[in-house]
Amino acid sequence: MENETNLRNLLIAFAAIIGVMVIWQTFIWGPQNKETAKAREAEMAQKAKVENVVEPSDDGDVNVNDPVTPGVTDVRVPFDGPAMDGTILLRGARVDQLKLKDYYETLEDKEAKNAFGEVEIFYPQATGHGYYGLWGWQFAAVGADDLSNTATRQRITTANSYWTLVSGDKLTPETPITLAYSGSNVTISREVSIDENFMFTFTDTVTNTSDKEVAVQPYGVLRQFGHPEEEVSKGRKNNAMILHQGVVGVTGGELYMQSYKKMEKEKAAFTKSSDKGGWIGLTDKYWLGAIIPQQDKSFSLKYDTHAAGTKQEFRATIESEAVLLAPGASTTSVNRVFGGAKESDVLRGYQNDLNIPRFVDAIDWGKMFFWLTKPFFFVLSFINGYVGNFGVSILILTVIVKGLFFPIQNKAYQSMAKMREMAEPMKKIRETVSDKAEQQKQIAKLYQEHKINPVAGCLPIFFQMPVFYGLYKTLYVTIEMRHEPFFGWIHDLSAPDPTAIGNLFGLLPISIESLQSVPFIGPTVLTIGVLPILYGVTMWALQSLNPPPTDETQKMIFGFLPIIFTFVFAGFAAGLVIYWCWSNFLSILQQYAIMRRNGVKTQLDKFIESKLGKKGKAES
Repeated sequence: MENETNLRNLLIAFAAIIGVMVIWQTFIWGPQNKETAKAREAEMAQKAKVENVVEPSDDGDVNVNDPVTPGVTDVRVPFDGPAMDGTILLRGARVDQLKLKDYYETLEDKEAKNAFGEVEIFYPQATGHGYYGLWGWQFAAVGADDLSNTATRQRITTANSYWTLVSGDKLTPETPITLAYSGSNVTISREVSIDENFMFTFTDTVTNTSDKEVAVQPYGVLRQFGHPEEEVSKGRKNNAMILHQGVVGVTGGELYMQSYKKMEKEKAAFTKSSDKGGWIGLTDKYWLGAIIPQQDKSFSLKYDTHAAGTKQEFRATIESEAVLLAPGASTTSVNRVFGGAKESDVLRGYQNDLNIPRFVDAIDWGKMFFWLTKPFFFVLSFINGYVGNFGVSILILTVIVKGLFFPIQNKAYQSMAKMREMAEPMKKIRETVSDKAEQQKQIAKLYQEHKINPVAGCLPIFFQMPVFYGLYKTLYVTIEMRHEPFFGWIHDLSAPDPTAIGNLFGLLPISIESLQSVPFIGPTVLTIGVLPILYGVTMWALQSLNPPPTDETQKMIFGFLPIIFTFVFAGFAAGLVIYWCWSNFLSILQQYAIMRRNGVKTQLDKFIESKLGKKGKAES
């Protein structure tokens, strides 16, 4: 009777909670979500109007000698390729508006093919989060012996220099455009081209129009206004503990990385020279902006940061090799700007075809475990080439990993089976022997007689921790996993399980965002999905096959672990949870088979026997 009353009270309480949540969704969360959606639509509309905005005056560099011409309207040249589109601002010849055609801010935008929801790499400065790349020219000191002297550098073109469109009205992979700039002592003819992916190529011919020698050199600037983590609405807020966001570059075959936070904190500039080969960029989780000099020339690169109004400006600069021009002489230089997704195949293609060293390392493979993340990624990609589903590829990879660790795990599970068999003798020793030292001595003798290694059971965990990190890192940083579906309700393997216990896994009209806003229990309890719960169940089942701890405190701690890890895994990528659920399931089968072979009864066996025993008694 008491149990029936408790059950009734529990059902009433649960129904009351659901009723309150439905009412809250209708009158509070629902309107809030609509307001958020309206704000996002307004932001997208503002982005759509940006082509008609006149850029503010901005010198962009030191030693400015080319101020903005009053009354001159900014002109933009559109570009359109298979993977990207946008516009180039002729003032400064800036690549400052670039959107990716195949990538969207949210999964909903992707499914709806919402053009306003496309990921934008570069932004005009008028948007408040300016981010652009450009290549310009500057004078060096006259005289071959003084070309390395930076003290007397003077810009020929700056971020405010007005270039003229000579030919072409739209830049495509088939139709390059030609720009021109005429300044004091030099003229510049620039051909701009784009490829099928994310690369701009600037082929500049500089001619000395003076009656004396001049030394000129190309320079590239990548400028970003505002910290990327401020741009939450653009999906640029990420976990800095496992992800590098900031400067990334290569010179002399060495990879250099510096985070935005550390740059801002130290306020220090970094300068490095190279004989040939290298690049520098600003990166976040999936996207990269980079400037790449002509690879067969020497150059120096640097990065720095400083306050720019209410924003923090992050700047990466390259100064390429200077050339001494006689009167009437010309020189040609080929330099590039990259703005796009960090697709492994695309970056590797540029690395091989354009001889850009270590360009694929713009992906944050990790400083310590790159030897795991790279193989994991390439194996997953290889398998996916045949099965066409990254989720299935993860399941197959799990089997491969289990196969590699099979000898170690097999030995560990055999040890666990013997440990479980010795549970009763060890318990008897603890009950009959009061002296702790004598207890340990007799238990050790028991281990020795039955050839049991109590540490062997920990070996699989020891070896699988790097695997856990390697796969977690791979799923987290590689864009190939982004918005990739599995089956059923999993539409994005790189995102957490979208179901939630708080809305009865989609049966109630309550959004995940609304559940997350509930204080305390929202982000931790109400948003737990099916996969984390499944992981907790498989972890509990796997634990039930292991020998139980003899210490009551340890037993209680181990009993809570499946619950704790259910909460922990709720925020992990669905692909990672799928890996561990499947890995646990395979381990359960393997360990159960070993224990049955060794004649050890598991909790499952005891449970089945008890149920069958009760059924037999009932039938008799």
